[in-house]
Amino acid sequence: MPDSNHPAPTSTVDLTPDQQSLVERIARSYAAAAPAGWLRVVCREECSVSPESDGTGSVRVVVVETAAGLEQQTFRPSDELYWESGDLLRELAAASPTQTIVLSVVIDRDGRTEAAVVVDVPRVLVGIRDETSSKPIHHYLERNRAELTALLG
Repeated sequence: MPDSNHPAPTSTVDLTPDQQSLVERIARSYAAAAPAGWLRVVCREECSVSPESDGTGSVRVVVVETAAGLEQQTFRPSDELYWESGDLLRELAAASPTQTIVLSVVIDRDGRTEAAVVVDVPRVLVGIRDETSSKPIHHYLERNRAELTALLG
């Protein structure tokens, strides 16, 4: 956990124009890799460069419109920007006072995209699976069904 000399977890990271451009390209590549009928892609990319938890942990889902209604599936993006994405996450983590960041991305099929990078502490990388890490993604559809249904029109 960060001490009093570090910013609180979830402090927003300001991106350079080049970093912001890459995040936008990543979001577009995720949208292009989404399956037919997709409604929303939701991702949480945690990256740490600290010796205790070095690595990247990702939790990604896609909500798909099917004949039976909305369905949540595990999402696997294309490898198109794999290296650039990893380099960006490590660069941002190295500049973080906690040596850990989280990139959160929400992409709707209508083109709306939200992306944010925040300073955090290792969670998924050290086995934490709770409300502060993977659970909001794993339970995305059940928690956001009304909003997602409204997007269908």
